[in-house]
Amino acid sequence: MNEPQHGRALARAAVDWRRREIPEEVALKTRLHILDTLAAIVSGSALEAGRAGQSYVRGLGGPGIATVLGSGDRVPLIEAALANGMAAHADESDDSHETSQTHPGCGVVPAALAVAEATGASGDAFIRAVSLGYEMSIRFGEAMAPGLSFARSSLSCHAYGPLFGAGFAAGSLMEFDETQFLILLNYLAQEASGLTTWRLDRAHTLKSYVFAGMPASNAVKVAALVRSGFTGSGDVLDPGNRNFFDAMPSGMAPEALQRGLGQVFRILETDIKKYSVGFPIAAPISALEEIIARHAPDPEEIRQIRIRYDPDWYKVIGDENGMPDLNLRYCMAVTLLDGGLSFAASHDEARMQEDAVQRLGQRIDFLPSEPGQDRFEARIEIETPQGTHAARQGLHVAGRKENPMRPDQIEAKAAELFAMVLSADEARQLVTLCRDLSQAQNLGPLIAATVPAAQP
Repeated sequence: MNEPQHGRALARAAVDWRRREIPEEVALKTRLHILDTLAAIVSGSALEAGRAGQSYVRGLGGPGIATVLGSGDRVPLIEAALANGMAAHADESDDSHETSQTHPGCGVVPAALAVAEATGASGDAFIRAVSLGYEMSIRFGEAMAPGLSFARSSLSCHAYGPLFGAGFAAGSLMEFDETQFLILLNYLAQEASGLTTWRLDRAHTLKSYVFAGMPASNAVKVAALVRSGFTGSGDVLDPGNRNFFDAMPSGMAPEALQRGLGQVFRILETDIKKYSVGFPIAAPISALEEIIARHAPDPEEIRQIRIRYDPDWYKVIGDENGMPDLNLRYCMAVTLLDGGLSFAASHDEARMQEDAVQRLGQRIDFLPSEPGQDRFEARIEIETPQGTHAARQGLHVAGRKENPMRPDQIEAKAAELFAMVLSADEARQLVTLCRDLSQAQNLGPLIAATVPAAQP
């Protein structure tokens, strides 16, 4: 028996998602990703990209039906998704999924949050919608990733996957039927955009727009169009007719859309970062922290630091990248100076120019990987008068699906990020509200808790 067309299969799965049993493991993982993304939004609301989103939506006017986290501004639905999306990826603390080349949370959660607030959805409905959004974000990312490239000029999976995920999450909260989800797919396909040229920017605003602000807001927009009665017949994913993948570069893998659909939950494969930096920086920092824990080298006595890593990573996190959380040399230098890498240090642009950071950074040599070295493995050597200290860290750095952070560690990370904007008591309250989210009648208390009581 032939499988149903991709669009119809996804639409059926989305309708079923609202009433199917969600395993407790999946519900817990979803709550933790919601917590992690809320922490990224609140902390990111105080950074450049987050402030840019707030500035934009404040200038538009319109009915205030959804909340901008961190600031408490009440703005229209689509604008709330955009502003919270901009904040969600402002500090690189948000989650990621390797094989789909996506950061699902920063696109899916802001869209779902805006719609859930506007519709008065329960915590359970919100959790279901977010888990569906991750499912679709990852499936579309994996369908497109084989034909795209992160290392050269290309369309960007980081924009495309979350657009579809955010759209399905919004449609779920708007209680779409199968026909409406098919129409939604048609409009999402028209909105699909995003280029890897965000890497030309030396700040984080354009990157945040591509990864999160754009897909979240465009997804909410087209979901609202469909809810209002917009029509659009046809299955835009049907390979027997004009379709989305025919318009894409060669090498697409649309079969990934249905592989294991309804049998596996893709959010379980998604990583929650230990470090608030671009993913390729995590392995070198983990190896450095191991050397620090074992030998505590004095930064003033360090003669040379050698890192062997896949050269492609240097194109992403090398010296041309002016963002501290995406600059490997800076992150390594401050880790050695501070004895570890804090959130504050990884986002301190001014510190990149400090003499001590510059001097230590000049002693770091970026070398190519050795024969047989895995592309995700970082090998570090530090030369001191006492000898050479070495460590290596492979793919399974803390936070990866193979080496996941415990719930208490994720909550501790979130509390630290919340405390960038909220008081310590407010941060703890927000963590507790997320822990009890499945029992919430609506998201009102949770959203209110993201705004500091004492506004500046």
